Amino acid sequence: MLKNTKLVLYEGPRSLKDAGEEDLKSISEDQRDFALMHCTDTQITVNGHDCYVYDTNVNHTRKWADNYMPPISRTPITYFDFEGEVRVQITVPGRELKAVKISPVSYGIEAQIDKINSTVTFMIKRPDNYTVTFNDSPERAVHIFTNPIETESYSPEDENVVYIGPGEWDMETIMLKDGQTLYLAGGAVVHGVVNADFAKNVTVKGRGIIDGSHLSGWMGKTYHIPLKFDHCENVKIEDVIVLNANAWVCQGFDSKNGVIDGIRIISARPNGDGITLQSCKNYEIKNCFIRTWDDSLVVKSYDGNSDHITFTHMQLWTDFAQSMEIGYETNKGSRENASISNIVFEDITVLNNFHKPVISVHNADDAAVSDIIFRNIVVEYNLVGSGDADEMPYLIDINITQNSNWSTTKERGTISDVTIENVNVLAGNAPKSRIKGFDADHKVRNVTIKNLEIKGNKIKDFESGQFEIDTDTTMELGIIFL
Repeated sequence: MLKNTKLVLYEGPRSLKDAGEEDLKSISEDQRDFALMHCTDTQITVNGHDCYVYDTNVNHTRKWADNYMPPISRTPITYFDFEGEVRVQITVPGRELKAVKISPVSYGIEAQIDKINSTVTFMIKRPDNYTVTFNDSPERAVHIFTNPIETESYSPEDENVVYIGPGEWDMETIMLKDGQTLYLAGGAVVHGVVNADFAKNVTVKGRGIIDGSHLSGWMGKTYHIPLKFDHCENVKIEDVIVLNANAWVCQGFDSKNGVIDGIRIISARPNGDGITLQSCKNYEIKNCFIRTWDDSLVVKSYDGNSDHITFTHMQLWTDFAQSMEIGYETNKGSRENASISNIVFEDITVLNNFHKPVISVHNADDAAVSDIIFRNIVVEYNLVGSGDADEMPYLIDINITQNSNWSTTKERGTISDVTIENVNVLAGNAPKSRIKGFDADHKVRNVTIKNLEIKGNKIKDFESGQFEIDTDTTMELGIIFL
């Protein structure tokens, strides 16, 4: 069967440094080289062919660093395109292999472990994102990003194409104009950011990497967002990999009619939110892998309302903060009749959630937040409440609040018509959940929770689910168990 497989591998830039022992230390970025590197302690082959493996930064700490300098670790990633079926072998010399997990676990991929030679071998049959963890530890997990074979081609001679070929490139800022496509070829590593303002019909796509490791962390002052599209219409972002952003990673602001499909994000620095949409309308986000050191998926409102945004078939690994978040900023522009509505999170796999809620709807301003759906959510491992998350140790958190960090308006808002359906936590802890309004005039109304399962236990009522319910500020709550 492997004879009929089509396979495309991409050689990484030869200019990238080989990661040595000193580069793998878990210390702050001002104490070691933060650059994207070539991985040397993990070898990966596909159908017997060597893959180029990158060594990128991740963050295993669960506490906020006031100096913006938390300890930073590293992990390997690779990517390739294929059609058919491929045999993947990972070799980790010198590491004792006691157990291996391949995520998403719902795919049922079985691994063969050779403890003598420290190898793991398995088959994959469809292009997707795969994560391999060893010995039940997140340390040095391997992320494998696979794509279908490309069917479109792009030419550097096309005046509407910004074409970047293989190699390492320092580009600073790439500004896209109406009708332009930025194409990053496989094997390209671009140190820079991609922006568009007041543009229509712009596209970013390809197999290459956008890397921010050459920039210092934003330190609460100067941010450089790798994918930033403000006041835009008909934006498409497809397949690219984004690593080592100096702050948050992918932003849409006051934009409409966008598609974000198949991008991969790994962030390690403070405020490293994954995809954050602010005052956006009619956005479709799908097939992405997001690993972040702050909220993975976020919807907020600043200068306009947020409406009709869907997240589907996503894989999340949230090292810090929340996995799926509405808020806290729901009316940053202090507008009248502000709202966030018709937001859907569906078919989401949370590989790991280590800190704050998996599911959260937070209204810290005076907006009307309504018609929010979380459906078909699998949480492979949950450790809510670890680190400094003691004030928010909730699996599900629906809350109207006033917060000194996030609130802008004097008045409070409302939350209504929230559906949480088919949520299954497979392993980890079994935390509490909360539903709480602000006062008698600013309530949480009409929340329905259906088919919630935590570590094999079907939740039959709010008590068995450890829900904290503020009866004075909530109305029309329901739980349906099967």
